[in-house]
Amino acid sequence: MTQLNAILVANKIKEIISERLDLDIPISGINETAGLASEVGVDSIGFIELKFQCEEEFKIQIDEEEFVPEHFFSVHTLSSFIIEKSGALQQ
Repeated sequence: MTQLNAILVANKIKEIISERLDLDIPISGINETAGLASEVGVDSIGFIELKFQCEEEFKIQIDEEEFVPEHFFSVHTLSSFIIEKSGALQQ
């Protein structure tokens, strides 16, 4: 994916977090490197919903062994994981 697409993926993740996870946080209040649990306030149920929303939005399947804190730490780590996952699907 190009850099522009990386920005679009990150923005879509921010939109999902802001609008679909019942968090009272505007898109502009989500820093790409902020910890989703520690700084943004995503809880365990929120992470499950975020996983589901990302699978739907980006047309990917996130396996249980991939559903780990390293991939879901921040918007940045999650967008990198989704871009990598999407690239693997296209090959």
